Amino acid sequence: MMAGLTQLAYMYQGNGAFPEGGSLAFAQAIEKRYLELGGEILYKSQVEKILVENDCASGVRLYNDEEYRADIIISAADARSTIFEMLGGVYTNRKLRAYFDGRLPTLSLLQVSLGVARDLSKEPHWVTHLLEQPAVIAGEERHDIWVKNYCFDPSLAPAGKSVIEVLVKTNYGYWQHIYGRKLYDTEQDQVADQVIDLLERYYPGLRRDIEVVDVATPLSYERYTGNWMGSTCGWLLTKRTMPLNILGINKTLPGLKNFYLIGQWVEPGGSLPLAASSGKNAIRMICHADRIQFQTSLPG
Repeated sequence: MMAGLTQLAYMYQGNGAFPEGGSLAFAQAIEKRYLELGGEILYKSQVEKILVENDCASGVRLYNDEEYRADIIISAADARSTIFEMLGGVYTNRKLRAYFDGRLPTLSLLQVSLGVARDLSKEPHWVTHLLEQPAVIAGEERHDIWVKNYCFDPSLAPAGKSVIEVLVKTNYGYWQHIYGRKLYDTEQDQVADQVIDLLERYYPGLRRDIEVVDVATPLSYERYTGNWMGSTCGWLLTKRTMPLNILGINKTLPGLKNFYLIGQWVEPGGSLPLAASSGKNAIRMICHADRIQFQTSLPG
């Protein structure tokens, strides 16, 4: 309850808002500022290994074997891939290994997005519909569906039209088992059809107004973001993961210098703004460490 009330308070006071244009526009604004400050961005340049010399991160090697050196390495990539693949699992400990051994639950979502030739601006921006009869979707019985309505952002659809999104918790293993087979595409089509049938109960005639259908599974999230298990916001909030979701985990790794982790796994809670905040916090740590080093190097 406190988390929800806090978000509403931020919105009311003007300290929080939705980025117009969605997450892409949000990221592009950061990109623009970074380039203005003299930064350089290499796209389509996937990192294979983080280079280490004398227990100090010193650069990265790409899959095309190009290498880039740097004084400090910050990984915004998936934490598990970073720790156990890019760094080979060398700089870890028992606690870190337990975080990523698969026993802690993660949040994997099934997303059905619809472009609708109907003005839904009078409808709630986010609503949970409790189903009168449970429905089996992607092999699991569902008792509700979450519907997000993006009419609050006029840049996402032409005038008189709307974008809505249905989110359903799902099992990563269910989709992984059928990935790469025709059944995977067939199941996505079937899920979309089921979701539209359910929406018809609350928005009569919606099916005939639908112009665009897009389905994303946990495998889609994993393919586009690299996040382990297709998780959308780190670990699922439970009694076991509550400390992680409040405190996060260290942005540094045991025994490795000049290296920082950022993103949803070290700043739990999900969302693009939190990921950006995580990067900002890492820069503060770097500046603080540099200031201490400068002070200790002064004569006397």
